[in-house]
Amino acid sequence: MRPASREAGLVFLAAPLLGAVLVFAPLIKGGNRPIPLLILELAALALLVLAALRPAFSGHLPRAMLAALACLAALPLLQLLPLPPSLWSALPGRDFYAAALAAVGAEAGFRGMSLIPWATQAAGLALLPPLAVFLTATGLPDEKLKTLAHGFIALAVAQALIGLAQYGMGSTGVVFAGEPTARGMGTYANPDHLAGLLEMALPLALALLAMNVHPGGPGVPHRRGRGLRQRLSGLFSQEFRLNRTALLAAASIAILLGLVFTRSRAGVGLGMLGILLCALVFARRIGGERSARLVTVLGVIGLALALEIGLAPVLERFTDTNLVEDSRLSIFAGTLAGIGEFLPFGSGIGTFPEVFRRFQPGDVPYFVNHAHNDYLEWLFEGGLFAGALVAVFLALYALRWPQLWTRERWSHLRYLQVGAGIGLLLLGLHGLVDFNLHIPANAIYFAFLAGLFFHREHEAPARQQALPERRPERRPEPAPAPQPAPAPEDLRNPFAD
Repeated sequence: MRPASREAGLVFLAAPLLGAVLVFAPLIKGGNRPIPLLILELAALALLVLAALRPAFSGHLPRAMLAALACLAALPLLQLLPLPPSLWSALPGRDFYAAALAAVGAEAGFRGMSLIPWATQAAGLALLPPLAVFLTATGLPDEKLKTLAHGFIALAVAQALIGLAQYGMGSTGVVFAGEPTARGMGTYANPDHLAGLLEMALPLALALLAMNVHPGGPGVPHRRGRGLRQRLSGLFSQEFRLNRTALLAAASIAILLGLVFTRSRAGVGLGMLGILLCALVFARRIGGERSARLVTVLGVIGLALALEIGLAPVLERFTDTNLVEDSRLSIFAGTLAGIGEFLPFGSGIGTFPEVFRRFQPGDVPYFVNHAHNDYLEWLFEGGLFAGALVAVFLALYALRWPQLWTRERWSHLRYLQVGAGIGLLLLGLHGLVDFNLHIPANAIYFAFLAGLFFHREHEAPARQQALPERRPERRPEPAPAPQPAPAPEDLRNPFAD
């Protein structure tokens, strides 16, 4: 088989490879181990090559987004550029380390801006999978992207069901032999990271549910004067749509239940916020303000099922005394001290676990591998440059909403894009109290939702172009005038001739 064009051939290779990355990413502790991360990075290189070979590679995104992505990829490289000893020791925060090197008799030589170069190299390579997933998703055709979005919801449902099974069996260990006492849930090493995945998937599932509740499906104008009951009865009169709507409702409830039983305080709270935002956003699209009940009723059903399974241990998580004694505030204070020490250049991407020990408060008696705040950690490691990149991405996210929020009828992909935008918001808020974006699988899923959100939808041809051309009407030809009958002598016998 030969593809119809070079573009079609590259898409034919990129779409299944991206799907394989999405499936593999969370299987081994969220990709947060050396071997699975290496596999993801190799797959990312292949995706980047396929994306770069496409003729319209740079035409899928605005120039501001491409420039911001280029700066993000260049940040680790800039921090690894060798600097002369006098310039390196003059950088903010380096005098302490310069004195330590002199005390042990280390040889003064050219050094990179990063305090721990190998950590910055590893962090730069870990950026490849999210970048590749984002660039590939923005360039895929609409149908391929919609298929991958449905697959993402199926993955989230599978993770939620695994987590619920673990909770029901009384073992929250990751599904690997030899680790029965691990804190993990699903295939993640931490329940909070599973909560990050589920809170991204919940708005996407609710968006598809809202689209299918719309009588007539996507792209069909709404009829006024019909109540919600009449709409639902008309919807459920069609067997296929009933099955699809029931499946999406069940998927939404499964994701919600899995999110609740992760016992993540931030995850549960953001899940409730996601349901509220979906109810407000999709209300007018499925029949007016009263139709918001259809989305919120899923929350009621999910909570009722949670009570039936046993919600008491989950609620105890919110009344636990550890909530007051939590050490996050102390970690935040130490991180802010480090930010002030290393401004404006930062300590180096990926150096937080080792460098933070110098600023770790005495009331935090354990090893701190992350700041439990993605934004503070980026400022700590990347300085003002990283802060400016975060501000640019937030501005691009805000500017994208007016382009999606149109009064015209929404297509299938438009519903998915709006749900993806809400999912991005939820995980962005979760980053204020956790480090989900430092987990490879969740960073990949965040990048996939961002690619879906920023994807430029290919408009369907106009209705008049889709209809067959009307042939010009042919006027009936006038009947010939009657001819007089020939005389008998003029008649000839053809056989005689």
